Amino acid sequence: PDISSHAMLSKVVPLAIGAAAFGRLLRRRSTAAKAAAAAVPPKAPVANRYPHKVQFGFVPGENRGPNPMTPPIERDDDLFWLRDDDRRDPAVLSYLREENAHTESHLLHLKPLVGQLYDEIVGSILQDDDDLEFSWGEWTYFVRTTKGKAYPVVLRNRVEGGNSESNIKGTPVNGGSRKGSSTVVLDVNEIAKNLKYCSIGTFKPSPCHSILAYSVDSNGYETYDVKFKDLETGKAMSDVLVGTSGAVSWGRCSVSMGKQSHRTVFYSTQDDAHRVDKVWMHVLGTDQASDVLMHHEQDELFDAGFGRSADGKFMVIESQSGETNEVRVLRISVDAGEGDDATEVLANLELLNQRRLGHRCYPEHRGDQWFILSNKDAKINFDLYRVRDDAIGDDETWEPVQGIANTRSDDGSAEDASSPVGFPYSERRTLESICAFENFLVLEGRENGFSQIWVLELSKQGAVTKHHRTKWAAENGVVYTATASASLSCVGANQIFDTNKVFVAFSSLTSPKTVYEYDMARGTKTVAKRTPVLGFDDLKYATARLEVTARDGTKIPVSLAWKKVVGDDVKGGQTEDTPPLNSPVLLSGYGSYGVSCDPSFSREDVPLLDRGVVIAVAHVRGGGELGKAWYETHGKYLTKKNTFFDFVDVASCLVEKGYTSADQLAITGRSAGGLLIGASLNLAPELFKCAVAAVPFVDVMVSMCDASIPLTTGEWEEWGNPNEMRFFPYMLSYSPMENIEKNAKYPDTLITSGLFDPRVAYWEGTKYAVRLREACANHDSRILLKTDLDSGHFSASDRYKFFKEKAYEHAFVLDSLGLSGVKASWVK
Repeated sequence: PDISSHAMLSKVVPLAIGAAAFGRLLRRRSTAAKAAAAAVPPKAPVANRYPHKVQFGFVPGENRGPNPMTPPIERDDDLFWLRDDDRRDPAVLSYLREENAHTESHLLHLKPLVGQLYDEIVGSILQDDDDLEFSWGEWTYFVRTTKGKAYPVVLRNRVEGGNSESNIKGTPVNGGSRKGSSTVVLDVNEIAKNLKYCSIGTFKPSPCHSILAYSVDSNGYETYDVKFKDLETGKAMSDVLVGTSGAVSWGRCSVSMGKQSHRTVFYSTQDDAHRVDKVWMHVLGTDQASDVLMHHEQDELFDAGFGRSADGKFMVIESQSGETNEVRVLRISVDAGEGDDATEVLANLELLNQRRLGHRCYPEHRGDQWFILSNKDAKINFDLYRVRDDAIGDDETWEPVQGIANTRSDDGSAEDASSPVGFPYSERRTLESICAFENFLVLEGRENGFSQIWVLELSKQGAVTKHHRTKWAAENGVVYTATASASLSCVGANQIFDTNKVFVAFSSLTSPKTVYEYDMARGTKTVAKRTPVLGFDDLKYATARLEVTARDGTKIPVSLAWKKVVGDDVKGGQTEDTPPLNSPVLLSGYGSYGVSCDPSFSREDVPLLDRGVVIAVAHVRGGGELGKAWYETHGKYLTKKNTFFDFVDVASCLVEKGYTSADQLAITGRSAGGLLIGASLNLAPELFKCAVAAVPFVDVMVSMCDASIPLTTGEWEEWGNPNEMRFFPYMLSYSPMENIEKNAKYPDTLITSGLFDPRVAYWEGTKYAVRLREACANHDSRILLKTDLDSGHFSASDRYKFFKEKAYEHAFVLDSLGLSGVKASWVK
């Protein structure tokens, strides 16, 4: 027994020693396996493929436009299954999460840089800050942001002595919080407390300021609930209007016992395709089911809209498409009569202008006249007309505001003080919007490629006695009538009708937004509020405007901004005020809907400027920078490819002129700007080092053929209808999804989407990532998709989350340009 025990012991000990060694071996192998795995880029998820035919042309029971092709043309889309209109399909959500995880693993090495960029952006914010204080009735309102709070708070103060035409004395001009106590009107942080997303669509105190109407979108799909708050008690009211488009306006004022009150509101709802098609009237204290249908727009090319006139006398109800509108008006002033009887109200709805293809007009009311911007009489850039209240219904009764062409000094920069009265039509000037005051009209528009504002002084009879164009420190910026705050842009800051003062905002690529109180009578301005940007010294940065000759000879404006180089960093032939050569560049553009991509300040871009990146904005055709023809004649329908050619030509010129090189050139665009990015990548993939396509409209053909997809039918007047042979081949020739070149060397591309986006559905970016990655299978390009599962088209509503997203995008750009200072573990 003793011998056998000893023998057993002699066997056990060596076995124990072997187990320890074996464990160490396993650990070494595990470490080696992890190291080997880390040396290989993460594998992208593989999307399932299911056969699916998409039909272009006539389909029984569907709206395919007036002239669909018969028989229809079929095309394959084996990724169609990624479309889930309800955003609940487990398989789709699982795939999106896989894509997000893949992107996170690919960019894990950038986590410290993302944090650093985020800290720089947030560090530039004066987090405890009160924005512009502006008068509204017998009150002044302002928006407050507080450190650690993601959303704004709206407060107000009663003006002693009643209505105040101007009150900027309490505004901390250079930032900070006001002294003293103010009454909280709406704390958006409280509303958002249990929400992952919270966007305020409208903020409208009743004209007597006793009730607040506001609307809330809780997921980013842009469907809002309208709620009401009693501002005298501070309590929520029982009325809630569900499923609205978000807009609200107060209706008729009633008088009881000598006291005015407002109990009627107007709002709108959407059809199944998310088209705003109905305008309703609601009386507080009644059920929503009993609301009066004021207008139902049944033509699927048109949307419905509404709003009060500036003088508060009329409700304006509009039907509009991309090219045509029709306007009706309803008198709602105190003298319009009592009661909210549906029959009476509908009978008082009057037609301002009849619907006529191609005619658009934008009215404002003052006195007993309507002043109207219109493109009638072939005036593509819009002229100013007027008509008396008793002569509306036919635009033939409108009369233009007479005058002779302005004279200017030799350099064309200033108007001659002796110029005769009147405001005549000018081919070089585009009028885009109109604001009415008791004695003035303020017109916003463009001249010589730059945004402008004109002030027209009116006589009691409505004649223009004199006018002037406002002047600013620099032309290459953007000027516009101010909103209450960037964090509550749905509220305009000009709420007083009988005033000589108007709040106007100015910004440029290197000038943070400054709001001025502009004296319309004297033509002078006073700083009312500067947006604080901590640590930013505008004297260290410069901006310029270049012109690039496109392939057809058209001159394309380009705005540039950069941090000045000094001392030994200045290269031959340069000065600190000229764009640096051989530099990394981030080029952006938009070029659709006639929307101008004006050069304005973005605090999120300052970290890029500080790292030597030049910010460039290409003002391509399809936008409105150089007038309506820049868009309507040269940048839509069958001339849409000019937009993409312009962008590529601008990029090529920046390289050819030595400002940058292909391995230092990044591009970015959002929404229709994402279409611009996708089309440009297909035209010249070798020209760019990386791209960010945010909520990109890239599945043009499949989206535009299907009227059940939100906003599709109205878009037929922008891109064309691919169900018609007139447009099918042309749209097919530029649609990013259909023109991806297999085995081409596409640059690193980050694609972002929002799950609840109703404007550009998440599945467009998802399908695009799969197809682009497939085309790059033989290359090492990073094609990454990041879908926010809690937001819509406009990204995060939480300001801190929004800044994190911008930091994430910028980190990707810097990394792709070789400026991140770090590398992924698999990069040698």
